[in-house]
Amino acid sequence: MKLSSPSPQDAGFSLVELMTVIGIMILLAGILIASLPGIQTRVNRNQVEAFIAEIESGLSKYQIDHGIYPQNPGGGGDRDTAGIEGASVLYKHLSGDWDENGTADIQENEDSDEKVYVAKLSYKENENSKNPRSDVIGGEFMVIDTYGNPIRYLAEPPNIKPEERTTINPTYDLWSIVDADPGVEEDQAKHITNWQSN
Repeated sequence: MKLSSPSPQDAGFSLVELMTVIGIMILLAGILIASLPGIQTRVNRNQVEAFIAEIESGLSKYQIDHGIYPQNPGGGGDRDTAGIEGASVLYKHLSGDWDENGTADIQENEDSDEKVYVAKLSYKENENSKNPRSDVIGGEFMVIDTYGNPIRYLAEPPNIKPEERTTINPTYDLWSIVDADPGVEEDQAKHITNWQSN
């Protein structure tokens, strides 16, 4: 039996089909590549939202045990600066690293009565992590978001008059600036917060 070779017309048709398939694949690859930055941004934001929810849960447990939320040290400054200082307050009170040596005190001393309110928050647990939850910034241990920025936290004593309060919530404010500029008012709509943004 003799096999016949394809006619030039059949070969041309196959080439057109092949070029069409390649063209469609290039178009789909272009669409996928164009959407990747948006997908990564959404993934990062979802991670920050989940982490803030975890911190809120830890703060609730802390408040049940101590009767009050961790308080920011007094000293004034603008809201963002006070919020950044609050990142070290969160670290100290929620990681269980009261002596601030990078390791939760309960891991060093089984008799310690300190509690870990947010798991895997101590510096040593995050030192070599791909997505750390804490870091040393300006010589202080701080809770950080997926973008590497300090998670802002602001809490004031409960007996402050509402008109003197700098927090938006009556309990505490917790927010991440994500990839926005904290000094630009229009960028504040991008922040992930525990209050309703306007």
